[in-house]
Amino acid sequence: MAERKDRMALLSRYAKLHALRYGARPEHNINREQWSADNLVESYTLYGCYDLLDYYFDVSQAPSWRYFANYADQVLKAQKDIKKDNDERAERRRMARLWLHE
Repeated sequence: MAERKDRMALLSRYAKLHALRYGARPEHNINREQWSADNLVESYTLYGCYDLLDYYFDVSQAPSWRYFANYADQVLKAQKDIKKDNDERAERRRMARLWLHE
């Protein structure tokens, strides 16, 4: 079980990002949601959750805590797929530059 301060820190980060996007704090019960935050922190570490949450807010059209808590594994998979794709594209561009300069 993650420490209470870690769970609340994750929920606080979500509330901050939510307030920046929508101009108001989220209206969910943090005492209830701390258990899903606990599972996330246990699975991905606190700083991993921070990175994942930042990515989620960058790509989602309508981010919500429920979706993030339930589908964090899919968000992480999408993040890894995008990184892998970007790395492969960079490698292909590098190879193309070498080929053109031969």
